[in-house]
Amino acid sequence: MRWVIGDIHGMFHPLETLLEAVAKLDTSPRFIFVGDYVNRGPDARKVLELLLSLTTAKFVRGNHDDIFDLVLHGQSYADNATEGNRLAAFSWFMNYGLDHTLVSYGADLAELHHLARHPSVTRLEQLVTVVPDDHRTFVRNLPGLVEYDDVFVVHAKWSIHDPSELPSLAVRLATHAALRHKVIWGRYTLQEIVAPKQWMRTGFFGHTPVTHYLPTADPHAIQPDSVVPLTGPNIVLVDTAAALSARGRLTAYCVETHQFVQADHFGKLVKAG
Repeated sequence: MRWVIGDIHGMFHPLETLLEAVAKLDTSPRFIFVGDYVNRGPDARKVLELLLSLTTAKFVRGNHDDIFDLVLHGQSYADNATEGNRLAAFSWFMNYGLDHTLVSYGADLAELHHLARHPSVTRLEQLVTVVPDDHRTFVRNLPGLVEYDDVFVVHAKWSIHDPSELPSLAVRLATHAALRHKVIWGRYTLQEIVAPKQWMRTGFFGHTPVTHYLPTADPHAIQPDSVVPLTGPNIVLVDTAAALSARGRLTAYCVETHQFVQADHFGKLVKAG
């Protein structure tokens, strides 16, 4: 069966727990990851090492991965506010956990903060050499989507008014920069989630934590049982905020059975079956 896994953000222990739990429910799981493997959490390197070891998995590019790609290679899949400037991307995402990612590879935190204050392409090139070649290749080759006859998976958003059928999403993304930006950076409103879609397939998304749609702005008021996948007509949102707070969870959602498995922020299995 196919299992869609939400935004990991460097949270290795929840990921490890989740994969083990799914393996007990499904002897031949096929994993599809919605992106955002790095930043925020402390163990991006271990996350990528584990992902690279999976033989039946597909991976979608998230906006954090896209910025990491820009920092590493000077290239990105989608346009963003930095207009392709590596140093601007580095400084911007130092505020969103890029420092944790690079420290997980052995970079010195003081050097990272010095570079953020005194930008230098030469020094940036030196610092990112801590990232192994196979990890760099993984990030560089991440696609914008995964699609099947019955479902499609992108990181952030596909317009509810834009059909998901022919021509394929991959064909459209290859030629439309605005669409590439939307699938990496877009956000749904709650009204869009509950509205009918012009899709024959079901779309799976990450990027915006489900906690964003809860009727409270106080993270301490969020009940753990509220941090579950959010569903609507032809849509499932699986970013359950694993790295954002102690109440966050990492989710694996089964396409075929609609059951989901979760591990909490600390790597404890909290829901299965």
